[in-house]
Amino acid sequence: MLWPHAKSVLKAIVSPLLDATGVYDRRIEEVSVREDRWTILMYHRVVLDDRADPFRLGMCVRRDRFEAQIRYLKSRFNLIGVGEAVRRLTQGRPLPSRAVSVTFDDGYLDNLEVALPVLESHQVPWTLFVPTGGLATGEPLWWDRVIHAFACTSRSWIDAQAIGLPRLRRRLSLAPWYRRRSVEQVLEALWSLPMAEIESAVLRLERALAPRVRLMPLAHRLRPADVRELHRRGVEIGAHTVKHPNLCLTDRDQLRDEMLDSRRELEALCGSPVEGFAYPGGRMNQAVKEAAHEAGFSYALATISAVNHLPCDAYELCRIGMPDAELPDFKRALSATMVRGDGTLHSIA
Repeated sequence: MLWPHAKSVLKAIVSPLLDATGVYDRRIEEVSVREDRWTILMYHRVVLDDRADPFRLGMCVRRDRFEAQIRYLKSRFNLIGVGEAVRRLTQGRPLPSRAVSVTFDDGYLDNLEVALPVLESHQVPWTLFVPTGGLATGEPLWWDRVIHAFACTSRSWIDAQAIGLPRLRRRLSLAPWYRRRSVEQVLEALWSLPMAEIESAVLRLERALAPRVRLMPLAHRLRPADVRELHRRGVEIGAHTVKHPNLCLTDRDQLRDEMLDSRRELEALCGSPVEGFAYPGGRMNQAVKEAAHEAGFSYALATISAVNHLPCDAYELCRIGMPDAELPDFKRALSATMVRGDGTLHSIA
C-alpha cells in the first residue's frame, strides 16, 4: 500500500532530472513530427483544491498544473477540436502536423469555472462529453457518491458481499493505508454490473458507511444553463449516454436509448447537432461501436491509451488520460505513451 506514495516521490525527483536533459522533449518531437499521427488527450476535472480527489484516483488535475500542461501543449502542437479533425479526415483533407485534441468527460462544474478560463486564455479548442441523466437536478454521478461515502465514513471495514459485490472478498479494510485500494476494488466491481444493480449497490454502500463524520462536498455537475453557456463560448458538446453505464452490459434497446436520448437532449439544449460520443469508462465492443454508428454519431472515443495512427477507426479513437502532475512528469507520461502507443489501423469513413 506504500507503493503509490513511493512512486510519487520517485517521479518528483527523477522526472525533473531527466527533463532537464531534454530527453522527454526529444521523444515527443520524434513521434509528433510524423504526419500520420493524431493525439487526443482526456481530462475530467480541473480543481483548485486537491482534496477534491481524496484517493488520488486520477480524475482531477490541479489548476496550476493544468495551465502549465496547456501552455506546453500550445507551444509544441497544433491544437484542433475533435469534430473538426474528423470532418477533415472524412473529407480527405490532412490534419495539421503535430495535431493534438483536448477532451473532457462527465461535465463537472469546474470544467466551466476553472478549466474554461485557462483554455480560453490560450485559445485552445476542446470537446466536452456530457451524461444527461440528472443534469437538470444536479444529481451526483454514481462513482462520486461511492468516493464521497468512503471519504466521509469513520467505519474501519465494509462487507462487500452485503452491498451486492460477491466477486470481492467479504471484508474490505478502510484503514488509511488500505482505503484507496478498497475504493478502487469497489468501483471496478461496480463497473461489472448492469446499471440497475449499480444503483442498488451504491444505495446499500451509502447506508453501510453512514453516518458521515467528515465534511467533504460532493463533486458538482454542470446544469443545463452551464452546458448552453459552454456551447455558446465555442466548446464542442458531445454525448456520453444518460446514466453512464457499462454499455457492454446493456441490451440492444437500452444501448440505443442511452445513445439517442442523450444526443437528443443535448441537441435540444444547445440548439445544434451533436456529432460525437464517448463510451462511458471506455467500455465498448463491436456491438457498441456499431450502435454508435447507427445512432448517427460521426465519431466515438474510447480510452485506449495510444496515439491514433492515420487512417484510424472513427468509432474507436484512442485517448491518453492526463495525470495530475508537474510539467516534467506530464512530459514523461505523454512521451512514454506516444512512443509505445499504437492506434487501431482502420479507415475513417
